[in-house]
Amino acid sequence: MKKTLMILLSATALWSATGYWKIQKVQSWDTLNIREKANHKSAKVGTIPANAQCVINHGCGKDIALDVMMNMEEAQVKSFLEQAQEGWCYIEYEGNKGWVNQRYLSESQAQCK
Repeated sequence: MKKTLMILLSATALWSATGYWKIQKVQSWDTLNIREKANHKSAKVGTIPANAQCVINHGCGKDIALDVMMNMEEAQVKSFLEQAQEGWCYIEYEGNKGWVNQRYLSESQAQCK
């Protein structure tokens, strides 16, 4: 676990505070799929409406938020690192955690809690 933790701590230096995303480039009548893994063919674990403003950002690529990583078991951390892909972000929306393609996300200026 120490080796994994050291790798993650160096990889997460920029993610000390969780931020928020808003959805972009999704038609108003459509939703954005949350995926189990960082792959468009992976199982869908939830959806996000096109107008969502407060999607929790837990990190993109292999850069995961420190607070999220600290709540994972070692096996979960390893699994996360194995499936992480550039261009994909690990998010949370209404209790659903998973992966979303980064092209559909932009920084949110909304007042999120």
